[in-house]
Amino acid sequence: MKLSSSDVLDAYRADLGNANRSQLSEWDATWLAFGTMLERAVRLPAAERLAYLRTGAAVLAEGLAPTPVTREIAGLATALASEAGALAALCSAVMAVAGDAENAGAFALATIMLDYAKIIAGGAEVRLQGRLMWQQARIFRKIGELDLAVSLFDDVGALGGTHGDRELVALAHLGKGIVARIRGNYPLARTEFLATLEAAPESEDTEQVRLHAHHGLLVVSAIAKDFDAALRHGSLALAATRSDAQRVELLANLASVCYDVGQFRSALHGHLHVLGESRSHRVRLGAFGGAAVAAARLGNRAMVHRLVSAAASLTLPGGLEHEVADMHREFAEAYAYLGETELSALHHRDALARAQRGGYFEIVHRLESFVPEPKAAAPRPVALTDDALTVARQLAAGDSEELLLAAVSSAPQD
Repeated sequence: MKLSSSDVLDAYRADLGNANRSQLSEWDATWLAFGTMLERAVRLPAAERLAYLRTGAAVLAEGLAPTPVTREIAGLATALASEAGALAALCSAVMAVAGDAENAGAFALATIMLDYAKIIAGGAEVRLQGRLMWQQARIFRKIGELDLAVSLFDDVGALGGTHGDRELVALAHLGKGIVARIRGNYPLARTEFLATLEAAPESEDTEQVRLHAHHGLLVVSAIAKDFDAALRHGSLALAATRSDAQRVELLANLASVCYDVGQFRSALHGHLHVLGESRSHRVRLGAFGGAAVAAARLGNRAMVHRLVSAAASLTLPGGLEHEVADMHREFAEAYAYLGETELSALHHRDALARAQRGGYFEIVHRLESFVPEPKAAAPRPVALTDDALTVARQLAAGDSEELLLAAVSSAPQD
């Protein structure tokens, strides 16, 4: 790599320009300092890099407020004190900081930090190189460079195949499965996700890889109306979750599948769990709508009213018009299923006005094509295997009123 006077600053300026903003987050200065430390280390002779990084990480960590990312930086100085595992610790910290920057839209800055880590790690560290390449491919995917992403995922798979590293082979299949899903090639996505599970050994190192493969299979199986597989893979993914965000997303997807197969109590409880556990306005808006429709299918008029009332009391930040419009669309459907024509029409008008104003044509189409069914005309449940029914029954466990109370009393914070 040819280094300019400051590749890190150039990358950051490019990210600001692409986002048309003066700042991307409150942690911009931390990313820049960390990236500059890596840049300076790369300019040194290879034998001097770890010593410099040990000192630099210790200085950088001083005074930083504790967050998951700054804790990675704080732990790096200690980890670098020992030669054993130093490179793995460095790459873990770089991937965490780069991931934070990536999530905020600093794609060029994240990419160059990963490039520096690849140089410092060296070609002998096959797995570290593959993990860093995979994260770069993920960035390409996020910015719409899908062909470049697939090419780099192929390189990760080739590296894993050459060196007998099953984790890298699994990561390559996972990355290509996600791209195939984005492109709408669901049969290929299913093939790649299944290949991920076949390649990834059941170990702590690959637990998250397998989780994402199961999650991908939940989605593509539901699209293919293979609901048994969707519920089975969703349950396996849920069992492996480590973060609240992962758990909430999986619960929302499982609730949607349960609704599609006529397991309305399971769907209701899934959405109520999401409302009780998520603090995100964006996620909760979808769960309010989903819960209301499921409750309506169960004929629970009082619960629908309480959900609608709780949603109406939310103080929402800007930028959520799409989610609000879709929530009102579902409220309109819920009241239609209950035979509450006036309330259904009220929410239908609200949703349609918001969708037309925002240009949300999918919502407009769903509103215009929705035909209210007669009261209590819920479809018969789809036949499921015993394993799938077990998943649905587990989700249906608990008291609906207690879950509702937890759901409406939770305070979101977006």
